[in-house]
Amino acid sequence: METDVLMIMILFFVIGGGGITAVVMYMEIKKHRPVKAAIDADQYIVPGETRMTNTEDAFLRTHETRTRVTSGSKR
Repeated sequence: METDVLMIMILFFVIGGGGITAVVMYMEIKKHRPVKAAIDADQYIVPGETRMTNTEDAFLRTHETRTRVTSGSKR
């Protein structure tokens, strides 16, 4: 009889702990989920606060294609 009570208490704590863990995880996931995804970049820019101080080209690829132009070609 004593082992039955002990098993019921252990089961109660395991189920209760799992339920509390599930609720906490749900609340954390819900807090970090975006409400609505922006489609355009304009939605991310605050008017009057965007300043570009450094402008440089950042090339993603270094491959160049060159075409020879002959001097005898007609226009």
